Amino acid sequence: MSTTNEHERMASLHLERGKRHFEKGEIKEAVSELTESFGFDPRNAETLYLLAEIYGAAGYIDPAVDFIQKSLREDYMNVNGWIMLANLYAQKGGAYLDLALEQLNMAEGMDSNNSLICYLRGNIMAQKGETDKAIEFLQKALSIDASNVYAKHDLAALQK
Repeated sequence: MSTTNEHERMASLHLERGKRHFEKGEIKEAVSELTESFGFDPRNAETLYLLAEIYGAAGYIDPAVDFIQKSLREDYMNVNGWIMLANLYAQKGGAYLDLALEQLNMAEGMDSNNSLICYLRGNIMAQKGETDKAIEFLQKALSIDASNVYAKHDLAALQK
């Protein structure tokens, strides 16, 4: 068996273990397995995406941005990846808000009827002080998915 095939097999094995731990909420174990997978295949888009998701949820924004950027280099058509990157930039705020909007443009080019994209665009507009535009995008998010709790929350906060 060639070394390349063995590396791919080990990367896949650790990725599957990492996904199972992640689904069970065993985050420390998931990170350990995903890190092992990354060691065998540093270009696996799914491994990189999951690491970005975990680090972002834990508040480690810069490592999450690094992982999701690498994931998107490997899987450019991952709409959820572009949304995640936009969300991470939105969390950083300030000058990163314009970068977040650029990422949403990428995602919207692949999925123009996505409630989460509209929600994030509304959230970013609110952060930028553009309340009317924010309300417009949040209402659009709710017209696409009336159960979008994030859009409901932000819209209620803006309309007080």
